[in-house]
Amino acid sequence: MNALALFPAITTDKVWIHDQLAGLLERVADHVPAMEIAYRDLSGLLPAAADRQDAHSAAGGDASSPCATRARSDQLVGEIEAAELVVIGAPIGHHPVSPALAEWSRRAATSKGYGAPLYAMGLHPQLQAWFSHVIRADRTFRYTAQGPRGLLGGKKALVLAAHTGPWHSEAMTAHQVHCIHTQLQFMGINEIATIVSDRDANPARRPRLWQPQIEPSGGPQLEPRIAA
Repeated sequence: MNALALFPAITTDKVWIHDQLAGLLERVADHVPAMEIAYRDLSGLLPAAADRQDAHSAAGGDASSPCATRARSDQLVGEIEAAELVVIGAPIGHHPVSPALAEWSRRAATSKGYGAPLYAMGLHPQLQAWFSHVIRADRTFRYTAQGPRGLLGGKKALVLAAHTGPWHSEAMTAHQVHCIHTQLQFMGINEIATIVSDRDANPARRPRLWQPQIEPSGGPQLEPRIAA
């Protein structure tokens, strides 16, 4: 089996996410014969161009006009096309990516009851950037008379939803996990298992703590076969 592992860009205080993801891959490899793993570090990945002209070029317009974005997108799409299993490290929580949000984070950490901003609740920026590159018409999905149809059917996905705090909640987890599931299913990847963890609950070391029950999209689950 060919597997693709997505390692998110994280700060030094969250290296436990990489450790858990590596342990999870080891556990899966113990039960899958001859598994080959391709690793994708998402650090520094920028989203695909938003304006129509650049987006058209990057997403498969005129192949005679190559650009860096198009080349990067081709590379990332090729990786997911070659994989039978996609393992995603997904930090769950607020993701301060601007000085303003960083200031909110600092104040919330030093003052009890200080309100948190109601924005930046989306996915980890580099993970969302990865989706912006790999969701491509006529490569990973196709427009039909009945609506978009995913072209990556038959693949499976395993999502490590790692609570990073301090503002995670069940609602936020469900929201961000739903975003991941929706984009995977848009490409035709419907067999998805979600495992919730945090700094103290390492699913690789204590597999009985795995919580794959979060399934906001209602799709089928990939049942993890891990020895307790």
